[in-house]
Amino acid sequence: MQLEKKRSFKVGGCLRTNLLTILTVTGVIVGIGLGFLLREAKDEWVQREIVYVRFIGDLFLRMLKALILPLIVASLVSAIGSLDLSLSGRIGARAIVYYMVTTVCAVVLGIILVMLIQPGKGGERNKELEEQGGRNVTTPDTLMDLVRNMFPPNLVQASIEQYQTTLIYPGNDSIRKYIPIVTRQ
Repeated sequence: MQLEKKRSFKVGGCLRTNLLTILTVTGVIVGIGLGFLLREAKDEWVQREIVYVRFIGDLFLRMLKALILPLIVASLVSAIGSLDLSLSGRIGARAIVYYMVTTVCAVVLGIILVMLIQPGKGGERNKELEEQGGRNVTTPDTLMDLVRNMFPPNLVQASIEQYQTTLIYPGNDSIRKYIPIVTRQ
């Protein structure tokens, strides 16, 4: 009886200390299984269904992007704050210089690659959307835009800019469709 209590205490302690790792691995396995299940569920997905499934992943990525910069700054501040005062000046300056140099290298590399690859150029355009003059904005689209804007990928940009979908009537009486235009205010 005493041995069983010790084992259950050890197992419970192990689960408590490794709960985040266990949940992360479980989430990855469930995600892979759900991906395979959704892929095999239908032969061909309609664009609207793809938008609905992609919405959850888009929210997750926006939240991760929003957390990256504050986590880097907090880790730099806490690491420099825990150092000796005589070392923190030199190491802090080196950390800031290293961070700035790598950021500038990433920006330059990104600009060079965009100029070389030219993403989006020569891609197929959706002729149906061009003939309609835009896409129809439905209630689910508006609600998903609202939720997406609640989780901005960049906190500084979110405090300065606001995105708003505006519906503009094209002026042709034979076609009663509105053209949505996303504007920054």
